[in-house]
Parts: sequence; C-alpha cells; structure tokens
Amino acid sequence: MSNILQRHWHTSVRQLTGDVLEAQTVYCGTDCEAGVILKVEAQSFKIIDAILESYSPPVKVSRIDGLLGEEAYFNCGPVLKKAAGSLGAFPLSLLAETVRGIIQAETFIWEKRGYSSTSAYNDFWEKFYLGSCRYYSNLDKITQKWDEYVSYSRSTNLFNRFKQQSVDFINGKGYEVNVKLSDSFHEMNLDLELDLQYKIVKTTGSILRAPDPICFETTQLIKNLAGQFIAKLSKKQIAKLMGLGSGCVHLIDMAYDGVVSMQIVEAGVE
Repeated sequence: MSNILQRHWHTSVRQLTGDVLEAQTVYCGTDCEAGVILKVEAQSFKIIDAILESYSPPVKVSRIDGLLGEEAYFNCGPVLKKAAGSLGAFPLSLLAETVRGIIQAETFIWEKRGYSSTSAYNDFWEKFYLGSCRYYSNLDKITQKWDEYVSYSRSTNLFNRFKQQSVDFINGKGYEVNVKLSDSFHEMNLDLELDLQYKIVKTTGSILRAPDPICFETTQLIKNLAGQFIAKLSKKQIAKLMGLGSGCVHLIDMAYDGVVSMQIVEAGVE
C-alpha cells in the first residue's frame, strides 16, 4: 500500500470586533496550497473584503471585488459563481466552504443577527431547514433542539472545521479513500474501497459527534455508494444515493470530496 494523495482543509471564523467577522479557509494538499479570506459585517453578513491566496507557485494574492456588498449566506452560490467562476472550480469551492463556516458561526451571534432569543433563532432554522437532512426531517423524533445542543457561548473564535482526505493505492487491488471531518458541532468519517476501475466495492463510516442520536442513523445509507464508479458521480447523484433529506448533508459533502480526490488521481497529481 502506498499513499498517493492527501488533501487537508481548515476553516475558521473569528469575531475581530463586535461588528466584523473574519472567515478563512486554508487548503494544503498534494496538488496545491491555497486559501480564501472573507470579512463580513456581523449584523448583515455583507462581504466587506474577499481575498484569494495561492501559497504554492505561482504565489499570488487576488481581491475578488465582485463579492463586495454581497451576503455570505444561504443561496449565494450564483453570486459566488458570477464573481469568481472565472477563477476555476477549486477557488469557488474554497469560497463556498468559507461561507458554510460563516453560516455555522451564526449560532453564537444570534443577537447581532436580529433574533430575540436562542429559541427564536432555533425556530427560524427549523422552518428554513425543514426536510433538508435527517435531523430537520424528523423534528418530532429528536431528543434535543439545536439551541439545547449548543447551549453555551463563544465570543472570539466562533467556529472551526477540519477536513481530511487521503488516497492509498493497493498494488493489484485498487484504492482506499479515507475521509474525515471534525468541526465545532460534528465529527465523522467515511472509508471507501475501490477496484482498479474506480468502482466502489466496500463502504464503511461512523459518526462520533452530532446534534442528536437520530443523525447517527444516516451511516446506514453509506452502503448505497457500493457498486458506483466514483469518478463519474455528480453531487446530485450522491445526494440521492445517500438519502437526500433523510441523509446527512455532511456525509454527502464528504463523499463528493472523495469524488474530487479520485478525479485528481485519475488526472495525475502534479
């Protein structure tokens, strides 16, 4: 067995002042090293600075002025694509990852965001996110609400997320893709075994931390990836295989990151 690809992400969101958040995603992998920084107004989530940095040759720092004044929140994908789509799919994915971090950090600044209480913030999420994942599709069965799961406060560092992908080549057999995620609210892993044609022949995974026991049930859907040719899967296909609104959005994202990893392997790591 030989390790042929590694990919690592770290997303963090910090409150610089009472009015400004700084969110950053740093990526370091066998293929490249890069990062994104977004500064947003805490109250509106309007972007006041957007920077893309390449840390590996050619080293470059670029400001994405097309994002200034835009809201870093749900459904901003078209805005990101319009402003930064010409930079390529990977920088766009770093921007999206950074926006996800900002959304997660909102949990700790609900008052600045205009909510009267944690309960009011929780009610918004239950309506907005209804049917989107196992947790929000089974609100009548959960044992604790989000504001009960996150019943503490943070003032400076609001959110962290670490993601890791590793691909090993097994001579004469195929590949193993190991995927891990650990953030301020969740922790889980996904392992995929592939044959030499990139067909998924075995799947395993587990959840170590999640908002509610019902979330842990989604690991039973991982087996639905078996038999698929990983490099050809779209994110929509993965979401369907892994339960859509009855699944886990984080496991779905992790599986798609695995697709991208194998596409990098297939293309030849440079």
